[in-house]
Amino acid sequence: MRTVLSVYGVCDIGCRKPNNEDMILLNGVIFRDGSMKKEFDISKRVVIAVADGIGGLDKGEIASEIALNKLKEFLERIPDDLSDQELKEVFDVYTQETHGAMSQGMGSTIAGLFLYQGKVFRFHAGDSRIYLLRNGGLARLTTDHSLRESGGNPGAPTNIITNSLGGGDSAFIEFAEVEQPFLKGNIFLLSSDGLHDLVSSAMISDILIQSQTEGTEAAEKLLVLAKEKGGLDNISIITIKAEENEV
Repeated sequence: MRTVLSVYGVCDIGCRKPNNEDMILLNGVIFRDGSMKKEFDISKRVVIAVADGIGGLDKGEIASEIALNKLKEFLERIPDDLSDQELKEVFDVYTQETHGAMSQGMGSTIAGLFLYQGKVFRFHAGDSRIYLLRNGGLARLTTDHSLRESGGNPGAPTNIITNSLGGGDSAFIEFAEVEQPFLKGNIFLLSSDGLHDLVSSAMISDILIQSQTEGTEAAEKLLVLAKEKGGLDNISIITIKAEENEV
């Protein structure tokens, strides 16, 4: 038996938008408008992320693609022996270079996990999110960089973000190690706001728990639910869990 990372991603235009500005990175593969299932060796270097482009039409599409392509390129070329602080500095340089590569009126959120040296690190900018189902309870590991959440204005619209790659004078990325990431039953979920603006944390938790017992893909069920609730934005969902597979 060997432990593998079972990852399922789905990226959908939703019901109202004319095009899909979201994009997903599953290690070496970047895609939109579809779904994909992958398995990764848990001991290897693996990056998984979702990006939500800002700027409308082709600008948003280009921005999310720039964000994920640059992330992939950065993390492919780093050495295997960086300290946690050195790795954080890599993400800081990535953030500034990517921010500078965006043309005026263009930007992207990002949220993801990076497996490196047997550890799991989370990172995000904007209002794309990372959740963790652990011991039957769902925790959100990120705070939206929005006027409502990090800006402390609970009455503000949810879509006014205060930090992104591009789209402003400066950008930053939150970066931290996830403790005990792969305890039995843990499921990570990454999402763009097309999911979590419409589907509550309680509903997300219920579907993740059901998927464990039924052997179904939670991401597909969550996508259907978000579209039933109007599908107002593009929808990206990634589920990540460690499983025992035969060699």
